[in-house]
Amino acid sequence: MATVTLEALQNELVRDILNIDDMSVLKKIKNVLRREERKTADYVAVEQPSAGVVAEDSEPYMTKEEILANFDQACKELKLNLEGKLEFKTLDEALNEL
Repeated sequence: MATVTLEALQNELVRDILNIDDMSVLKKIKNVLRREERKTADYVAVEQPSAGVVAEDSEPYMTKEEILANFDQACKELKLNLEGKLEFKTLDEALNEL
């Protein structure tokens, strides 16, 4: 059996993805890729990009559970604010922190 190089496998995968016309399938593939990327991020050594290659900053994606937990927390804080039990920062205060 012939050895498949990383670049050949990447090219094959890109061609397969480009042939998909179903948005839901593409979203599922994207989620699986992100999930697997997070799993292996701790085990893969980061290599320095070679000359002429631009390295992209990997942006961590939140899981559905994390999004729902953050939304739940925001709703609780809003309720407390409406009840007068929690004071929000003003826009000026938030901008000054930046």
